[in-house]
Amino acid sequence: MRVEACCQSLLREILPHIDPNRSGVCLDVGVGNFAFYCDLFSQLGFSTIAIEPSPNDKLRRICERNSIRLLECCLSDENGTQTLHLGKFARLANANFNSLESEWFASSQNTKLVSTIDLSELIRLTEINKITCLKLDIEGWERVVIEQLKALSFLQLPQVIMFEYGGGSRRYQGEKGWSPKFLKGTMNCLETLQKCGYGFSIMIDYAPDARTQIFDLQNLQLDPDLIFPRNAVYGNIISFREGDYPESSIAQITTPYNGKWLNWVMERFAVN
Repeated sequence: MRVEACCQSLLREILPHIDPNRSGVCLDVGVGNFAFYCDLFSQLGFSTIAIEPSPNDKLRRICERNSIRLLECCLSDENGTQTLHLGKFARLANANFNSLESEWFASSQNTKLVSTIDLSELIRLTEINKITCLKLDIEGWERVVIEQLKALSFLQLPQVIMFEYGGGSRRYQGEKGWSPKFLKGTMNCLETLQKCGYGFSIMIDYAPDARTQIFDLQNLQLDPDLIFPRNAVYGNIISFREGDYPESSIAQITTPYNGKWLNWVMERFAVN
């Protein structure tokens, strides 16, 4: 399962469906250096904000070309500055793994101070009236941001949230992104979304034999053994605040990405 390509294909169809008038803002939090969801949001006609503390030249060009507002900071639970741990995975420095979480499996001892902002302050400063989509890929820090949804009014809650889970190993190994601390963080994310009224959800995992999973958070027992496949690697969960999307359409979009396929990256990064 090619996670990012699959999720972008889903959002390409889902976002115009839930917000046909493009009345809300899309937030790409933790843009990284290759997926660029902000570019997709802009192509779909949404007002877009990209939040990335270490933007590369390509991201800067994308933002300039598409009038995307770029905030060079981290979304966190503090307004001020915090220590960003520069990413290192498989013996290689990789800015796509930068994290505010010192215990994240890809956090290195190389650090830098970065500006941070919390979710309420972000909404206030950017004068956001409605959030259509909040995409979070912040390397083990997702729980910190999602927890802040509890402080928002119902109308401020994003219509769709997508967040990343796992990483670095398979779930049954219980290491890295699946270590007890980070698995608990993932479950806390799901619990918060459940309490905030999110229901219809789609899960896309990187495991070679993964299939798209669809579930309703409001009717879901929050047990990782019932949610995540034993050989799950990492992936994204997309949750809707209201409504849903036809399961037949989801299957049509995701089927090309399903199935067992050889991926040298999995061997290189020792996640098998």
